[in-house]
Amino acid sequence: MTSRARQKCIIGVFAALTLVGGIAFAYVGAGRFGVCTPHPPQDGYIKTVSALDAIVQLGLNLATALVGVGTALLLGWKGGIKLTLSVKLTILVGMLFLVQSALYAVWWRLGIAELWVNECLELVSNPYLGTRYQAHVYFFLAGLAALGILVITVLFSEPTIGDDT
Repeated sequence: MTSRARQKCIIGVFAALTLVGGIAFAYVGAGRFGVCTPHPPQDGYIKTVSALDAIVQLGLNLATALVGVGTALLLGWKGGIKLTLSVKLTILVGMLFLVQSALYAVWWRLGIAELWVNECLELVSNPYLGTRYQAHVYFFLAGLAALGILVITVLFSEPTIGDDT
């Protein structure tokens, strides 16, 4: 495969993933909060928000770390690793999914902060926040799946000798 064909392939994958991300962003951002009467939060809602926030924090930490590792690999900061086109594309796909996951996690946390400010924690189950949380989880799982595919691909590939492709 020529260098020009590899560039076109990478640009095509990036464009397709950007389109998928844009569609997901439009879908997640299309909702609205419901109406509520402000009152002090109940204990059940506080515990629910705390548990969900801990899950989101774990996802943010893992996604950020994995994106950093993927970036280091793509930039070639770790010498001696030969990256084929399929490996580069898989890393790119995984990184973009994990970045999307981090975006929706932060967006979900902003929604929770808005609920706290307005004293309306009972809206934590509102579909507007639910789609943000689900997008975070699904993009995180897609990123992990891409990294799993990467590991399997590298595990069963023949060792390459020579220049980085």
